[in-house]
Amino acid sequence: MAEQNVLSPLEKERSLADMALIEKIAKGFMVESEEDMTPGYKKALLTQLTVQGDTELLSAPAYYLASRDAPTINSRIAVTAIVHDELGHANIAYRMMEDLGVDKHQLLYGRQPHEFKHPYGFDQPLENWAEMVVANGFFDRAGITLLGDVHQHTSYGPLKRALVKVDREEILHLRHGESWMKRLAKAGGEVREALQRAVDWMFPISLEWFGLPDDLKRHSGQLDYQLKG
Repeated sequence: MAEQNVLSPLEKERSLADMALIEKIAKGFMVESEEDMTPGYKKALLTQLTVQGDTELLSAPAYYLASRDAPTINSRIAVTAIVHDELGHANIAYRMMEDLGVDKHQLLYGRQPHEFKHPYGFDQPLENWAEMVVANGFFDRAGITLLGDVHQHTSYGPLKRALVKVDREEILHLRHGESWMKRLAKAGGEVREALQRAVDWMFPISLEWFGLPDDLKRHSGQLDYQLKG
């Protein structure tokens, strides 16, 4: 006879609490602190914030190294400002995790490289100015799309408010990338060819940011709790 899955009293209690919270959120309830959360909600939120923080953090060295090929000192200063923004965005996510009991020092210095959670694109070196601006044009576009969705739909109040600043700064990064992509395209010759090579390998990697279809996602709790839409 097949063994049946029987929930323990604690599991039943948590399941009922989760269903009650999901129902409250569906009616417009905003979670403001850990006291409002169930363990399931907190776990899903921490997973999402880890990806958000790690992605912002790992963009900084990629952009910094590519900025060494900037055509002018002003161009490099512009990318330095973008790096500053990205590190600030990472700190926002990590600071929220710290409020939920996570050791921020451990997040930054205690993990092995494979333990960071970020899109595959930032595992690739950005080696020239064309790749730098395409990263702004494609990766930041993907980031704006994903974080804009979180800002619109998230049930976690502190994150919703924090993303107002993040979204505005990411739009500036996107404009930087798109304006430079247009300039390089109009330049023609080897400059345009370098841009095309960057687009050819970076566009497919940009699609990876969006992950699996909803029915194949492993972290469906983020949808159940309306942490994103």
